[in-house]
Amino acid sequence: MTELPKTYDFKEYEEKIYADWEGKGYFRPTNDPNKPGHDPSIKPFVIVIPPPNVTGGLHLGHPLFVATEDLMIRYHRMKGEPTLWVPGTDHAGIATQLQVEKQLAKEGLTRSQLGREAFEKRMWQWKEQYGGQITHQIRRLGASCDWDRERFTLDEGLSRAVREAFVRLYEKGLIYRGPRMINWSPGLKTAVSDLEVEYSEEMGTLYYFRYLLADGSGDFIPVATTRPETILGDTAVAVHPDDPRYQRFIGRTVRVPVIGREIPVVADEYVEREFGTGALKITPGHDPHDYEIGERHHLALINIMNPDATLNENTGPYQGMERYAARKALWEEMRAQGLVIKEEPYMMSVPRSQRGGEIVEPLVSTQWFVRMDTLARNAKAAVEAGDVAFVPNASPKYSITGWTTSRTGASAGSFGGGTVFRCGTVRIAEKLSWRGKRPPSARNAAARAWNKIRTCWIPGFPPVCGPSQRLAGRMKPRIMLTFIPLPCLRQDMTFFSSG
Repeated sequence: MTELPKTYDFKEYEEKIYADWEGKGYFRPTNDPNKPGHDPSIKPFVIVIPPPNVTGGLHLGHPLFVATEDLMIRYHRMKGEPTLWVPGTDHAGIATQLQVEKQLAKEGLTRSQLGREAFEKRMWQWKEQYGGQITHQIRRLGASCDWDRERFTLDEGLSRAVREAFVRLYEKGLIYRGPRMINWSPGLKTAVSDLEVEYSEEMGTLYYFRYLLADGSGDFIPVATTRPETILGDTAVAVHPDDPRYQRFIGRTVRVPVIGREIPVVADEYVEREFGTGALKITPGHDPHDYEIGERHHLALINIMNPDATLNENTGPYQGMERYAARKALWEEMRAQGLVIKEEPYMMSVPRSQRGGEIVEPLVSTQWFVRMDTLARNAKAAVEAGDVAFVPNASPKYSITGWTTSRTGASAGSFGGGTVFRCGTVRIAEKLSWRGKRPPSARNAAARAWNKIRTCWIPGFPPVCGPSQRLAGRMKPRIMLTFIPLPCLRQDMTFFSSG
Protein backbone atom coordinates (compact mmCIF):
# COMPACT_ATOMS: atom_id res chain seq x y z
CA MET A 1 0.00 0.00 0.00
CA THR A 2 1.34 3.44 -0.98
CA GLU A 3 1.79 5.68 2.00
CA LEU A 4 0.12 9.09 1.72
CA PRO A 5 2.50 12.03 2.00
CA LYS A 6 2.23 14.06 5.18
CA THR A 7 1.67 17.32 3.26
CA TYR A 8 -0.09 18.08 -0.01
CA ASP A 9 2.37 18.96 -2.77
CA PHE A 10 0.46 21.11 -5.27
CA LYS A 11 3.38 21.00 -7.71
CA GLU A 12 2.99 17.24 -7.94
CA TYR A 13 -0.69 17.23 -8.87
CA GLU A 14 -2.22 20.52 -9.96
CA GLU A 15 -0.33 21.01 -13.20
CA LYS A 16 -1.11 17.43 -14.28
CA ILE A 17 -4.79 17.77 -13.37
CA TYR A 18 -5.11 21.06 -15.26
CA ALA A 19 -3.38 19.62 -18.34
CA ASP A 20 -5.84 16.71 -18.24
CA TRP A 21 -8.84 19.05 -18.03
CA GLU A 22 -7.53 21.20 -20.88
CA GLY A 23 -6.67 18.20 -23.04
CA LYS A 24 -10.16 16.74 -22.66
CA GLY A 25 -11.77 20.03 -23.69
CA TYR A 26 -13.60 20.67 -20.42
CA PHE A 27 -13.17 24.45 -20.87
CA ARG A 28 -14.69 24.59 -24.34
CA PRO A 29 -18.26 25.88 -24.59
CA THR A 30 -21.23 23.70 -25.40
CA ASN A 31 -23.55 24.80 -28.22
CA ASP A 32 -20.54 26.15 -30.13
CA PRO A 33 -21.73 28.32 -33.08
CA ASN A 34 -18.82 26.99 -35.12
CA LYS A 35 -20.05 23.42 -34.87
CA PRO A 36 -23.08 21.55 -36.25
CA GLY A 37 -26.24 21.55 -34.18
CA HIS A 38 -25.85 25.07 -32.83
CA ASP A 39 -29.06 26.46 -31.32
CA PRO A 40 -29.02 30.28 -31.58
CA SER A 41 -31.96 30.59 -29.17
CA ILE A 42 -29.79 29.48 -26.22
CA LYS A 43 -28.10 32.47 -24.60
CA PRO A 44 -24.40 31.92 -23.78
CA PHE A 45 -22.36 33.40 -20.94
CA VAL A 46 -19.09 34.85 -22.25
CA ILE A 47 -16.21 36.76 -20.65
CA VAL A 48 -13.23 38.17 -22.52
CA ILE A 49 -10.30 38.19 -20.10
CA PRO A 50 -8.80 41.64 -19.43
CA PRO A 51 -5.59 40.89 -21.35
CA PRO A 52 -2.43 41.22 -19.25
CA ASN A 53 0.35 43.28 -20.80
CA VAL A 54 3.30 41.33 -22.20
CA THR A 55 5.66 43.46 -20.12
CA GLY A 56 6.69 40.73 -17.68
CA GLY A 57 5.00 38.27 -15.33
CA LEU A 58 1.68 38.62 -13.55
CA HIS A 59 1.39 40.78 -10.44
CA LEU A 60 -0.90 40.56 -7.40
CA GLY A 61 -3.77 42.27 -9.20
CA HIS A 62 -4.07 39.51 -11.77
CA PRO A 63 -5.02 36.65 -9.39
CA LEU A 64 -7.82 38.88 -8.08
CA PHE A 65 -9.60 39.22 -11.41
CA VAL A 66 -8.71 35.67 -12.50
CA ALA A 67 -10.26 34.19 -9.35
CA THR A 68 -13.35 36.42 -9.63
CA GLU A 69 -13.97 35.69 -13.31
CA ASP A 70 -13.22 31.98 -12.90
CA LEU A 71 -15.83 31.86 -10.14
CA MET A 72 -18.45 33.37 -12.46
CA ILE A 73 -17.45 31.15 -15.39
CA ARG A 74 -17.60 27.91 -13.36
CA TYR A 75 -20.91 28.95 -11.79
CA HIS A 76 -22.59 29.43 -15.19
CA ARG A 77 -20.93 26.30 -16.59
CA MET A 78 -22.34 24.21 -13.72
CA LYS A 79 -25.79 25.67 -14.45
CA GLY A 80 -25.54 24.02 -17.85
CA GLU A 81 -25.23 27.22 -19.85
CA PRO A 82 -22.93 27.50 -22.87
CA THR A 83 -19.96 29.20 -21.20
CA LEU A 84 -16.86 30.72 -22.75
CA TRP A 85 -13.89 32.48 -21.19
CA VAL A 86 -11.64 33.94 -23.92
CA PRO A 87 -7.96 34.31 -22.87
CA GLY A 88 -5.36 36.61 -24.40
CA THR A 89 -2.56 39.11 -23.92
CA ASP A 90 -2.09 42.79 -24.76
CA HIS A 91 0.86 44.13 -26.77
CA ALA A 92 1.09 47.27 -24.54
CA GLY A 93 3.25 49.03 -27.14
CA ILE A 94 4.72 51.81 -24.99
CA ALA A 95 5.20 49.72 -21.85
CA THR A 96 6.78 46.89 -23.86
CA GLN A 97 9.05 49.35 -25.65
CA LEU A 98 10.21 50.65 -22.27
CA GLN A 99 11.02 47.17 -21.00
CA VAL A 100 12.96 46.28 -24.15
CA GLU A 101 14.91 49.55 -23.91
CA LYS A 102 15.84 48.68 -20.32
CA GLN A 103 17.02 45.29 -21.54
CA LEU A 104 19.11 46.96 -24.26
CA ALA A 105 20.59 49.40 -21.75
CA LYS A 106 22.00 46.46 -19.79
CA GLU A 107 23.75 45.45 -23.01
CA GLY A 108 25.08 48.97 -23.53
CA LEU A 109 22.77 49.61 -26.50
CA THR A 110 20.00 52.04 -27.42
CA ARG A 111 17.12 51.53 -29.83
CA SER A 112 18.61 54.06 -32.24
CA GLN A 113 21.89 52.13 -32.30
CA LEU A 114 20.02 48.88 -32.89
CA GLY A 115 17.92 50.23 -35.77
CA ARG A 116 14.20 49.99 -36.33
CA GLU A 117 13.96 46.50 -37.82
CA ALA A 118 16.22 44.95 -35.21
CA PHE A 119 14.39 46.77 -32.41
CA GLU A 120 11.05 45.51 -33.73
CA LYS A 121 12.47 41.98 -33.78
CA ARG A 122 13.55 42.32 -30.15
CA MET A 123 10.05 43.46 -29.19
CA TRP A 124 8.50 40.40 -30.80
CA GLN A 125 11.05 38.21 -29.00
CA TRP A 126 9.98 39.85 -25.75
CA LYS A 127 6.35 39.11 -26.56
CA GLU A 128 7.11 35.44 -27.25
CA GLN A 129 9.03 35.11 -23.98
CA TYR A 130 6.69 36.92 -21.62
CA GLY A 131 3.46 36.20 -23.47
CA GLY A 132 4.15 32.48 -22.94
CA GLN A 133 5.12 33.07 -19.33
CA ILE A 134 1.89 34.95 -18.64
CA THR A 135 -0.38 32.31 -20.17
CA HIS A 136 1.49 29.61 -18.22
CA GLN A 137 0.91 31.57 -15.01
CA ILE A 138 -2.81 31.96 -15.76
CA ARG A 139 -3.04 28.22 -16.28
CA ARG A 140 -1.26 27.63 -12.96
CA LEU A 141 -3.93 29.76 -11.29
CA GLY A 142 -6.47 27.21 -12.52
CA ALA A 143 -8.30 29.55 -14.89
CA SER A 144 -10.79 27.57 -16.95
CA CYS A 145 -10.21 29.47 -20.21
CA ASP A 146 -10.78 28.01 -23.65
CA TRP A 147 -7.17 28.14 -24.80
CA ASP A 148 -8.13 27.15 -28.34
CA ARG A 149 -9.46 30.71 -28.63
CA GLU A 150 -6.42 32.50 -27.18
CA ARG A 151 -5.78 35.87 -28.83
CA PHE A 152 -3.10 38.55 -28.91
CA THR A 153 -4.12 42.17 -29.47
CA LEU A 154 -2.05 42.39 -32.65
CA ASP A 155 -3.55 39.25 -34.18
CA GLU A 156 -4.75 40.02 -37.68
CA GLY A 157 -8.45 39.77 -36.90
CA LEU A 158 -8.18 42.01 -33.86
CA SER A 159 -6.04 44.60 -35.65
CA ARG A 160 -8.61 44.75 -38.42
CA ALA A 161 -11.37 45.17 -35.81
CA VAL A 162 -9.47 48.09 -34.26
CA ARG A 163 -9.22 49.79 -37.66
CA GLU A 164 -12.90 49.19 -38.27
CA ALA A 165 -13.82 50.60 -34.86
CA PHE A 166 -11.65 53.64 -35.49
CA VAL A 167 -13.34 54.34 -38.81
CA ARG A 168 -16.84 53.98 -37.35
CA LEU A 169 -16.04 56.33 -34.46
CA TYR A 170 -14.50 58.79 -36.92
CA GLU A 171 -17.58 58.70 -39.13
CA LYS A 172 -19.79 59.36 -36.09
CA GLY A 173 -17.72 62.39 -35.20
CA LEU A 174 -16.47 60.80 -32.00
CA ILE A 175 -12.81 60.83 -33.08
CA TYR A 176 -11.09 63.95 -34.34
CA ARG A 177 -7.57 65.16 -35.02
CA GLY A 178 -6.29 68.54 -34.00
CA PRO A 179 -3.93 70.61 -31.84
CA ARG A 180 -4.40 70.57 -28.08
CA MET A 181 -2.41 70.66 -24.86
CA ILE A 182 -1.18 67.14 -24.11
CA ASN A 183 1.28 65.39 -21.81
CA TRP A 184 4.44 64.65 -23.80
CA SER A 185 6.93 61.97 -22.77
CA PRO A 186 10.31 63.08 -24.19
CA GLY A 187 12.01 59.74 -23.55
CA LEU A 188 9.32 57.64 -25.20
CA LYS A 189 8.51 60.44 -27.67
CA THR A 190 4.79 59.95 -27.36
CA ALA A 191 1.71 61.58 -25.90
CA VAL A 192 0.45 60.00 -22.70
CA SER A 193 -3.05 60.32 -21.27
CA ASP A 194 -3.83 62.07 -17.99
CA LEU A 195 -4.29 58.65 -16.38
CA GLU A 196 -0.71 57.76 -17.31
CA VAL A 197 0.73 60.77 -15.45
CA GLU A 198 1.56 60.46 -11.75
CA TYR A 199 2.22 63.49 -9.57
CA SER A 200 4.83 63.44 -6.82
CA GLU A 201 5.70 66.07 -4.21
CA GLU A 202 9.30 67.10 -4.85
CA MET A 203 11.44 69.97 -3.69
CA GLY A 204 12.20 72.43 -6.44
CA THR A 205 13.08 76.08 -6.83
CA LEU A 206 10.95 79.18 -7.30
CA TYR A 207 12.85 81.64 -9.48
CA TYR A 208 12.04 85.38 -9.12
CA PHE A 209 13.04 87.77 -11.90
CA ARG A 210 12.29 91.15 -13.46
CA TYR A 211 10.15 91.56 -16.56
CA LEU A 212 11.34 94.93 -17.87
CA LEU A 213 8.90 97.27 -19.58
CA ALA A 214 9.52 97.67 -23.31
CA ASP A 215 9.60 101.49 -23.09
CA GLY A 216 13.15 101.46 -21.74
CA SER A 217 12.16 103.21 -18.50
CA GLY A 218 13.76 100.49 -16.37
CA ASP A 219 10.47 99.87 -14.60
CA PHE A 220 9.59 96.18 -14.23
CA ILE A 221 7.05 93.61 -13.11
CA PRO A 222 8.42 90.99 -10.69
CA VAL A 223 7.50 87.46 -11.77
CA ALA A 224 8.17 84.01 -10.28
CA THR A 225 8.42 80.67 -12.10
CA THR A 226 9.50 77.09 -11.43
CA ARG A 227 10.57 76.54 -15.06
CA PRO A 228 12.79 79.40 -16.26
CA GLU A 229 13.39 77.77 -19.66
CA THR A 230 9.72 78.36 -20.56
CA ILE A 231 10.32 82.13 -20.34
CA LEU A 232 11.51 81.79 -23.94
CA GLY A 233 7.95 80.80 -24.93
CA ASP A 234 6.15 83.55 -23.01
CA THR A 235 3.60 85.57 -24.95
CA ALA A 236 2.17 87.71 -22.11
CA VAL A 237 2.38 88.63 -18.44
CA ALA A 238 -0.94 88.44 -16.58
CA VAL A 239 -2.02 90.30 -13.46
CA HIS A 240 -5.30 90.35 -11.56
CA PRO A 241 -7.52 93.23 -12.75
CA ASP A 242 -8.19 94.33 -9.14
CA ASP A 243 -4.58 94.21 -7.96
CA PRO A 244 -3.58 97.84 -7.23
CA ARG A 245 0.13 96.98 -7.51
CA TYR A 246 -0.08 96.28 -11.23
CA GLN A 247 -3.11 98.13 -12.61
CA ARG A 248 -0.86 100.79 -14.16
CA PHE A 249 0.89 98.11 -16.21
CA ILE A 250 -2.24 96.66 -17.85
CA GLY A 251 -2.19 97.31 -21.60
CA ARG A 252 1.53 98.07 -21.70
CA THR A 253 4.25 95.75 -23.02
CA VAL A 254 7.34 94.06 -21.58
CA ARG A 255 10.31 92.36 -23.21
CA VAL A 256 11.13 88.65 -22.92
CA PRO A 257 14.55 88.32 -21.25
CA VAL A 258 17.56 87.66 -23.49
CA ILE A 259 15.64 87.27 -26.78
CA GLY A 260 13.85 90.65 -26.48
CA ARG A 261 10.42 89.74 -27.87
CA GLU A 262 7.78 92.34 -26.96
CA ILE A 263 4.68 90.90 -25.25
CA PRO A 264 1.57 92.47 -23.64
CA VAL A 265 0.52 92.77 -20.01
CA VAL A 266 -3.05 91.47 -19.67
CA ALA A 267 -5.61 91.40 -16.85
CA ASP A 268 -7.12 88.02 -15.94
CA GLU A 269 -9.04 86.91 -12.86
CA TYR A 270 -7.28 83.51 -12.87
CA VAL A 271 -4.16 85.12 -11.37
CA GLU A 272 -3.78 84.53 -7.64
CA ARG A 273 -2.66 87.81 -6.07
CA GLU A 274 -1.27 86.03 -3.00
CA PHE A 275 0.95 83.54 -4.85
CA GLY A 276 4.51 84.48 -5.67
CA THR A 277 4.60 88.09 -6.80
CA GLY A 278 0.98 88.21 -7.93
CA ALA A 279 2.10 88.48 -11.56
CA LEU A 280 2.04 85.46 -13.84
CA LYS A 281 4.14 84.75 -16.93
CA ILE A 282 1.93 83.22 -19.64
CA THR A 283 3.32 80.39 -21.77
CA PRO A 284 0.31 79.04 -23.72
CA GLY A 285 2.45 76.44 -25.49
CA HIS A 286 3.66 74.74 -22.32
CA ASP A 287 1.12 75.07 -19.53
CA PRO A 288 -2.54 73.96 -19.58
CA HIS A 289 -3.77 76.95 -17.52
CA ASP A 290 -1.73 79.38 -19.59
CA TYR A 291 -3.21 77.76 -22.69
CA GLU A 292 -6.73 78.68 -21.49
CA ILE A 293 -5.64 82.22 -20.63
CA GLY A 294 -4.02 82.48 -24.06
CA GLU A 295 -7.29 81.50 -25.74
CA ARG A 296 -9.21 84.10 -23.73
CA HIS A 297 -6.80 86.88 -24.72
CA HIS A 298 -6.00 85.64 -28.25
CA LEU A 299 -2.31 85.29 -27.43
CA ALA A 300 0.28 83.77 -29.72
CA LEU A 301 1.25 80.15 -28.99
CA ILE A 302 4.96 79.37 -29.18
CA ASN A 303 6.39 75.88 -28.85
CA ILE A 304 9.99 75.89 -27.61
CA MET A 305 10.53 72.12 -27.40
CA ASN A 306 11.65 69.46 -29.83
CA PRO A 307 10.20 65.96 -29.30
CA ASP A 308 13.32 64.93 -27.34
CA ALA A 309 12.94 67.92 -24.95
CA THR A 310 15.80 69.87 -26.48
CA LEU A 311 14.98 73.48 -27.30
CA ASN A 312 14.02 74.37 -30.86
CA GLU A 313 14.54 77.26 -33.28
CA ASN A 314 12.20 79.56 -31.31
CA THR A 315 14.70 79.86 -28.46
CA GLY A 316 17.48 81.82 -30.12
CA PRO A 317 20.92 80.99 -28.69
CA TYR A 318 19.55 78.06 -26.67
CA GLN A 319 18.48 76.04 -29.70
CA GLY A 320 19.59 72.42 -29.41
CA MET A 321 20.22 72.53 -25.67
CA GLU A 322 18.60 69.97 -23.33
CA ARG A 323 15.76 71.58 -21.35
CA TYR A 324 17.49 71.57 -17.95
CA ALA A 325 20.82 72.67 -19.36
CA ALA A 326 18.99 75.52 -21.09
CA ARG A 327 17.30 76.41 -17.80
CA LYS A 328 20.67 76.81 -16.11
CA ALA A 329 22.24 78.71 -19.01
CA LEU A 330 19.30 81.11 -19.39
CA TRP A 331 19.14 81.83 -15.66
CA GLU A 332 22.85 82.62 -15.53
CA GLU A 333 22.52 84.96 -18.52
CA MET A 334 19.58 86.68 -16.81
CA ARG A 335 21.70 87.00 -13.67
CA ALA A 336 24.46 88.63 -15.72
CA GLN A 337 21.91 91.10 -17.13
CA GLY A 338 20.68 92.02 -13.64
CA LEU A 339 17.24 90.46 -14.11
CA VAL A 340 17.44 87.92 -11.27
CA ILE A 341 15.74 88.91 -8.01
CA LYS A 342 16.11 85.77 -5.88
CA GLU A 343 15.64 82.02 -5.67
CA GLU A 344 13.90 80.08 -2.92
CA PRO A 345 13.10 76.39 -2.23
CA TYR A 346 9.60 75.40 -3.23
CA MET A 347 7.67 72.14 -2.84
CA MET A 348 6.17 71.27 -6.21
CA SER A 349 3.76 68.69 -7.58
CA VAL A 350 5.85 67.18 -10.37
CA PRO A 351 4.14 65.29 -13.24
CA ARG A 352 5.98 62.10 -14.14
CA SER A 353 5.25 59.48 -16.77
CA GLN A 354 3.76 56.36 -15.25
CA ARG A 355 5.60 54.39 -17.92
CA GLY A 356 9.12 55.78 -17.83
CA GLY A 357 9.21 57.86 -14.66
CA GLU A 358 10.55 60.94 -16.46
CA ILE A 359 9.05 64.41 -16.04
CA VAL A 360 6.45 64.94 -18.76
CA GLU A 361 6.33 68.15 -20.72
CA PRO A 362 2.99 69.89 -21.30
CA LEU A 363 2.91 71.07 -24.90
CA VAL A 364 0.49 71.65 -27.73
CA SER A 365 0.58 68.88 -30.31
CA THR A 366 -1.61 67.64 -33.14
CA GLN A 367 -2.96 64.29 -32.01
CA TRP A 368 -6.02 62.06 -32.37
CA PHE A 369 -8.64 62.51 -29.65
CA VAL A 370 -11.87 60.80 -28.62
CA ARG A 371 -14.65 63.37 -28.18
CA MET A 372 -15.68 62.72 -24.58
CA ASP A 373 -18.47 65.23 -24.03
CA THR A 374 -21.11 63.04 -25.68
CA LEU A 375 -19.66 59.75 -24.44
CA ALA A 376 -19.50 61.02 -20.86
CA ARG A 377 -23.07 62.35 -20.86
CA ASN A 378 -24.70 59.10 -19.71
CA ALA A 379 -22.05 58.52 -17.06
CA LYS A 380 -22.52 62.02 -15.70
CA ALA A 381 -26.29 61.57 -15.66
CA ALA A 382 -25.93 58.28 -13.76
CA VAL A 383 -23.80 59.98 -11.11
CA GLU A 384 -26.20 62.89 -10.75
CA ALA A 385 -29.18 60.51 -10.50
CA GLY A 386 -27.51 58.57 -7.71
CA ASP A 387 -27.16 55.37 -9.74
CA VAL A 388 -23.42 55.48 -9.09
CA ALA A 389 -22.11 55.98 -5.56
CA PHE A 390 -18.61 57.09 -4.56
CA VAL A 391 -16.99 55.39 -1.56
CA PRO A 392 -15.98 57.23 0.53
CA ASN A 393 -18.67 59.77 -0.22
CA ALA A 394 -17.39 62.72 -2.24
CA SER A 395 -18.87 65.43 -4.39
CA PRO A 396 -18.14 64.60 -8.03
CA LYS A 397 -16.04 67.01 -10.05
CA TYR A 398 -16.32 67.08 -13.80
CA SER A 399 -13.45 67.86 -16.12
CA ILE A 400 -14.51 66.38 -19.43
CA THR A 401 -12.03 66.92 -22.26
CA GLY A 402 -10.98 64.95 -25.31
CA TRP A 403 -9.03 61.78 -24.51
CA THR A 404 -5.83 61.45 -26.49
CA THR A 405 -5.69 58.10 -28.25
CA SER A 406 -2.53 58.62 -30.31
CA ARG A 407 0.68 56.84 -29.53
CA THR A 408 3.87 57.65 -31.41
CA GLY A 409 6.58 55.59 -29.74
CA ALA A 410 9.24 53.52 -31.44
CA SER A 411 6.79 50.64 -31.59
CA ALA A 412 4.25 52.64 -33.60
CA GLY A 413 3.91 51.52 -37.18
CA SER A 414 5.36 48.08 -36.65
CA PHE A 415 4.73 46.40 -33.33
CA GLY A 416 1.98 48.95 -32.77
CA GLY A 417 -0.17 48.42 -35.82
CA GLY A 418 1.34 49.45 -39.14
CA THR A 419 3.11 52.36 -40.75
CA VAL A 420 1.12 54.48 -43.16
CA PHE A 421 1.90 57.64 -45.08
CA ARG A 422 -0.20 60.64 -44.26
CA CYS A 423 -1.17 62.99 -47.06
CA GLY A 424 -2.81 66.16 -45.85
CA THR A 425 -4.68 66.14 -42.58
CA VAL A 426 -7.59 63.74 -43.04
CA ARG A 427 -7.37 60.00 -43.50
CA ILE A 428 -10.39 57.90 -44.38
CA ALA A 429 -10.09 54.12 -44.20
CA GLU A 430 -12.85 52.27 -45.96
CA LYS A 431 -13.95 48.73 -46.66
CA LEU A 432 -14.66 48.23 -50.33
CA SER A 433 -16.46 45.28 -51.86
CA TRP A 434 -17.32 46.82 -55.21
CA ARG A 435 -15.95 45.95 -58.63
CA GLY A 436 -15.58 48.63 -61.26
CA LYS A 437 -17.74 51.08 -59.28
CA ARG A 438 -17.16 54.45 -57.72
CA PRO A 439 -17.11 54.59 -53.91
CA PRO A 440 -20.40 55.13 -52.06
CA SER A 441 -21.84 58.62 -52.37
CA ALA A 442 -21.73 59.02 -48.59
CA ARG A 443 -17.96 59.34 -48.86
CA ASN A 444 -18.26 62.60 -50.80
CA ALA A 445 -14.88 64.02 -49.83
CA ALA A 446 -13.09 60.94 -51.09
CA ALA A 447 -15.37 60.59 -54.12
CA ARG A 448 -14.72 64.13 -55.35
CA ALA A 449 -10.99 63.53 -55.15
CA TRP A 450 -11.16 60.03 -56.59
CA ASN A 451 -8.80 60.54 -59.52
CA LYS A 452 -6.17 62.03 -57.19
CA ILE A 453 -6.40 59.45 -54.45
CA ARG A 454 -3.21 57.98 -53.02
CA THR A 455 -3.27 54.43 -51.75
CA CYS A 456 -1.00 52.40 -49.55
CA TRP A 457 -0.98 48.96 -48.03
CA ILE A 458 -1.99 47.90 -44.57
CA PRO A 459 0.26 45.27 -42.97
CA GLY A 460 -1.44 41.89 -43.10
CA PHE A 461 -3.41 42.68 -46.27
CA PRO A 462 -2.26 42.34 -49.88
CA PRO A 463 -1.23 45.59 -51.58
CA VAL A 464 -4.17 47.13 -53.38
CA CYS A 465 -4.23 48.25 -56.98
CA GLY A 466 -4.21 51.80 -58.31
CA PRO A 467 -7.40 53.80 -58.98
CA SER A 468 -7.39 53.23 -62.73
CA GLN A 469 -7.23 49.47 -62.29
CA ARG A 470 -10.06 49.54 -59.79
CA LEU A 471 -12.25 51.71 -61.97
CA ALA A 472 -11.61 49.38 -64.89
CA GLY A 473 -12.91 46.56 -62.72
CA ARG A 474 -9.81 44.46 -63.18
CA MET A 475 -9.19 43.95 -59.47
CA LYS A 476 -11.31 43.80 -56.34
CA PRO A 477 -9.68 45.39 -53.28
CA ARG A 478 -10.55 44.33 -49.76
CA ILE A 479 -9.15 47.26 -47.83
CA MET A 480 -8.00 50.63 -49.03
CA LEU A 481 -6.67 53.75 -47.36
CA THR A 482 -7.79 56.91 -49.08
CA PHE A 483 -6.46 60.37 -48.44
CA ILE A 484 -7.86 63.82 -49.06
CA PRO A 485 -5.39 64.83 -51.80
CA LEU A 486 -3.18 67.39 -50.10
CA PRO A 487 0.60 67.37 -50.44
CA CYS A 488 2.22 64.41 -48.72
CA LEU A 489 3.89 65.67 -45.56
CA ARG A 490 5.88 62.94 -43.87
CA GLN A 491 5.79 59.40 -42.66
CA ASP A 492 3.20 59.19 -39.92
CA MET A 493 4.33 57.01 -37.04
CA THR A 494 1.04 57.34 -35.16
CA PHE A 495 -0.85 54.28 -33.99
CA PHE A 496 -3.92 54.06 -31.89
CA SER A 497 -4.13 52.96 -28.30
CA SER A 498 -6.51 50.15 -27.52
CA GLY A 499 -6.68 51.31 -23.90
